[in-house]
Amino acid sequence: MLRDYYCAKCPIVKRSPRSTGVKMLLQATKKAPERVLDFGCSNWRNSKYLESLGAWAVKMDAIPDTKPDIVAYPTHMPFRDRAFDAVLLTHVLMFLEKKDDWAPTLNEVIRISRQFVVLETYRVKHNGSLQYTVPELLSYLSSLHVIKRNVRADMQNFIIHL
Repeated sequence: MLRDYYCAKCPIVKRSPRSTGVKMLLQATKKAPERVLDFGCSNWRNSKYLESLGAWAVKMDAIPDTKPDIVAYPTHMPFRDRAFDAVLLTHVLMFLEKKDDWAPTLNEVIRISRQFVVLETYRVKHNGSLQYTVPELLSYLSSLHVIKRNVRADMQNFIIHL
């Protein structure tokens, strides 16, 4: 899979123990959420970081080789409503099979989160990834309560409060 290729070569893991989105979440909440679903970042640095702060994290991915706790595609997550304090959707949208999966994926993470969704995307320069514009991404989030954002042309981070 394309995402597996990109994640395996990720140089950021060596420079930072957690993603920008998790940093923004902690700035907004002042404490780590207790129950976290970490979907998508196959090196699990966010889970490890939040666990070091006392959180209980479930690692989930669509790629079994990343050794998640649960393997599932993000449009159908096997959890009850409001099961987690925060759901991290780290570098997932641009690697989905089609853009039509964006809305169901966002609906699922909102369904299973009690308080926060951390959405992180970046521009992948490869024909196999989903290409999008920042305005297009913002249109998907327009009805949500975004409390923090970091938007650049190449990377976007959002903290959504439910």
